[in-house]
Amino acid sequence: MSNRRTLLRNSAAALGATALGAFVSAPAEARTRQQPRSSNARQHAEIVAVLRSYERALNASDVAGVVRLYTADAVLMAPNAPAAIGTDAVSAAYTGIFQAIDLDLAFEVAEVHVVSPEWAFLRSTSNGSVVVLANGAQIPSSNQELFVLQKCEGRWKLARYSFSSVLPSA
Repeated sequence: MSNRRTLLRNSAAALGATALGAFVSAPAEARTRQQPRSSNARQHAEIVAVLRSYERALNASDVAGVVRLYTADAVLMAPNAPAAIGTDAVSAAYTGIFQAIDLDLAFEVAEVHVVSPEWAFLRSTSNGSVVVLANGAQIPSSNQELFVLQKCEGRWKLARYSFSSVLPSA
C-alpha cells in the first residue's frame, strides 16, 4: 500500500509540475483574457468612484444615495445581523443604521480586481469615528470591507457587501 501511495504522490507531483510549467511558459495573453491596460485603468477608476460615492453617502447618512449604488438583488452582510437581501431590505438596514449612529469614515482601497466584464471585487479598509445618537458617545471605528460589484446597464454597482471591525471587542 505504501508503494501505491508513493506512486500516486509522485504522479500527482509530476502532473502538477507539468501543469505549472505549461502555465508559466504560456504567453500571458493565452493564460488570461484580460482587457487592455487602458480599459482596466478605466474600470478600476470607475469602481473606486463607486466606493467614493458610497463613502460620501454613508457619511451624510443619505439612505437614498447609498441604496442607489446597489443592484436590485443586492446583499448587505453586516456583523451580528441577518443578511439584507434586495434594495428594500438594504434601504431598511441603512435607515436603521442612520437612525442609531452618525458615521465619519474614510475608506482606503486595498485592492481592486475585475474578474470578468460584469464582475469585480474591491477590498478596502475604513477608519474614523461613530457617534451614537442615543447618548452622543463618540467611538473609534476601524473596519475591513469586501465589495462585490456587478456592471449593470454600463455602470458598476454594489452587488454584495460585507464588513467587519478590526478593533478588539470591548
